[in-house]
Amino acid sequence: MYKEEELNFADPQFQTTMIPGKFQRFMRHCIPWQFIRMVFFGFRSIGIIMLNLRNEKEIDVPR
Repeated sequence: MYKEEELNFADPQFQTTMIPGKFQRFMRHCIPWQFIRMVFFGFRSIGIIMLNLRNEKEIDVPR
């Protein structure tokens, strides 16, 4: 199903797209890792939104 990994990228015979290694394929299909990533990026997004809301309140816009 998978092609063999490309280990020597300096070799001119490898002109195609890089093939992921065993570890990368494992990380793509690991459900717990994907959940951790989702939680991390969710909290990061919430943090950015909260920071923007806080900065928005600090700016006094004359009317």
